[in-house]
Amino acid sequence: MKIAGVIAEYNPFHLGHKYHLEMTRKAGATHIVAVMSGSLVQRGDVAVCDTYSRAEEAVKHGGADLVLELSPEYSLGAARDFAKAGIGILRRLGCVDMLSFGAETDDVEALRSALGNIVNAELKIKVLMSEGKTYPKAAAEACGESVAEMLCPNNILALEYIRALEGSGIAPFAVKRTVPHDGAEAEGHFASASHIRSLLKDGKNAEAFLGYRFESEPYFVENGEKAILWRLSHMKKEDFAATPCCGELAGRLFEASRRVGSLEELYSRVKPRNVTQSRVRRAVMLAALGVTEDDVKEPAFARVLALNGQGAEILKICRKTSKIPLGSSLAELSRLSPEAKRQAELTELGSRLQSLCGQNTESITEYEKSARIIK
Repeated sequence: MKIAGVIAEYNPFHLGHKYHLEMTRKAGATHIVAVMSGSLVQRGDVAVCDTYSRAEEAVKHGGADLVLELSPEYSLGAARDFAKAGIGILRRLGCVDMLSFGAETDDVEALRSALGNIVNAELKIKVLMSEGKTYPKAAAEACGESVAEMLCPNNILALEYIRALEGSGIAPFAVKRTVPHDGAEAEGHFASASHIRSLLKDGKNAEAFLGYRFESEPYFVENGEKAILWRLSHMKKEDFAATPCCGELAGRLFEASRRVGSLEELYSRVKPRNVTQSRVRRAVMLAALGVTEDDVKEPAFARVLALNGQGAEILKICRKTSKIPLGSSLAELSRLSPEAKRQAELTELGSRLQSLCGQNTESITEYEKSARIIK
């Protein structure tokens, strides 16, 4: 048995993700466990489809055997924090042999080399950022052209995966992407998740790129922006300062949140030159959710979202090897510790926020849901 781990968002699950899992099988994986973002995703947005449906599609149509949830205080993190949390869960399972991830190159050694150059240039990168450059631009300038080519959005996550894997005993395996990250054009049956979300937003059929019919009403953050802005307008400056990702944005968010009528206007007012748009969006969502620095510790548990027979085999092994509690009931997991209770609360709040961004508000809470078993 060889168990591969995957860290994903599946927003939504599509044929490119299926290809990635197929290539992971060809690399020798007999079982695949995915750690998947829940209701809120790393670009500072709500997922286009509910958590359980995305997990089910990954098992039913894609080749994943077991899907675990990455709760919002981690799924909304910057690349390094996102990678650290996801790999932390996989490492604590105690049975994962390899981490498979998508990148613009499948040359792991080239990615390792680029990471080494970035680590050696971290002080220079910080200086350049203080002069007004974003992290990707500062890292590219500090490390040279060869590293700059590696610093596209999808490779930044790949580099952080490799960083977080150090000392874990889990081997990295890269799968070359079939289309550019956030590409606006499709190539055959492959399209980026960003392109697919655009199709869904325009009411168009994306089945050719999904491999299944998208049945649910999609969620878009713009539908819930008034609720988010209302929440932010009630926060104090110190509340923003205590929010992860905010930092120097705290004062800007405090002032702008009382003067804007839309999220796009808020992002525009808050963003300084040396901060990416994604970081601003993440800070807004984390603040709206009420996440504080104290909440971003090691995950207290991993919730099981979906599994098949082979997924059950992974869980059987985990009963002997896992150092992180696993379960399908959020209500039961929330009773494990004060940290688990808080993680469960944020999971439920993230789900409620996503629900406000759809056409129909869901009546059932996360505490009442259970894992999808795929036969």
